[in-house]
Amino acid sequence: MTREIPLTDAPREVLPGVHLIELPLPFSLGLINVYLVRLAEGYLLIDCGMDTEPCFQALSRAIEAVGVRWQDLCEILLTHIHPDHMGLAHRLLQLTGARLWLHEHDAEFLEKLTQFERYQAWAEGVLRQAGVTAELIAKISHVSDEIRKSFHKLKPDRLLAGGERIPAAIGELEVLWTPGHSPGHVCLYGRDRRVLFAGDQMLEDISPNIGWHEDRDPLGEFLASLDALSQIEIDLILPSHGAPFSGHREWIRKTMEHHADRCARILNLLQGTPKCAAELANQLWERPFTPFHYRFAVFEVLAHLEYMERLGKVVRVDGTDIQQWRLASAVSA
Repeated sequence: MTREIPLTDAPREVLPGVHLIELPLPFSLGLINVYLVRLAEGYLLIDCGMDTEPCFQALSRAIEAVGVRWQDLCEILLTHIHPDHMGLAHRLLQLTGARLWLHEHDAEFLEKLTQFERYQAWAEGVLRQAGVTAELIAKISHVSDEIRKSFHKLKPDRLLAGGERIPAAIGELEVLWTPGHSPGHVCLYGRDRRVLFAGDQMLEDISPNIGWHEDRDPLGEFLASLDALSQIEIDLILPSHGAPFSGHREWIRKTMEHHADRCARILNLLQGTPKCAAELANQLWERPFTPFHYRFAVFEVLAHLEYMERLGKVVRVDGTDIQQWRLASAVSA
């Protein structure tokens, strides 16, 4: 699961007063970018890395290289509560005394995640109903035991809803609520510099994982978020993984096409007999997955099925322990 990727020698100043800091991750993405932003007084840290000692040490060295002290960090904003983005938050809050900013929907989601045994039982139930074997569910749960070390109860000082503004050295940063990748994912938009701190919303060479959430339409929310981002002017995208890039409208077009194609492929696979989400995942991706990534694949299929069910294109088949799906047209025929 681990892939060694070399860190850069020092934080890179991507804009005046904005430093990109690369931190190591113990899984295939290899690195996460966090951003140190100079404010009128003190500094804002956007995301903070995973709760591992290599990650903390790398962040410590980077902060020192910029010439910033821990007590100079007065704000920490989490784009969302996935472990590589929020794992070190509990430690940094004690170390710095900073205020924590987090969207209200992800604060609610974190409450569920930190009740780990209950959440894991729920997730295992979803996988079981999706048709994943008991043996594979056990392997997925074992991997989850390691990931949960980066989930900690947090008490945000400010719950975000979108529209909040943060005065910074590069101009005012506006909080944009961009749900989909997580219920409370946010980006920060600097209108003066036409820059977007994108979190996991936009990654140049990776399609962000859009996993299923109960009582939500994550894919529909993600596509609506992209549509909203296409309406604003962005010259520079600062993502959480990979290098900064530009061309947001072309990226959005290709990403929307990608999800439209995946929906079309699922509809094609449902021609004939009904299928469960695990069957669809096995047919959509011909390459083998680690248990860690297979969970993401199944939840992504479920998100696409949820989206198409709400559009009236697919329906659930009742009467079986394993949830199966079929074309809506096959029901009415």
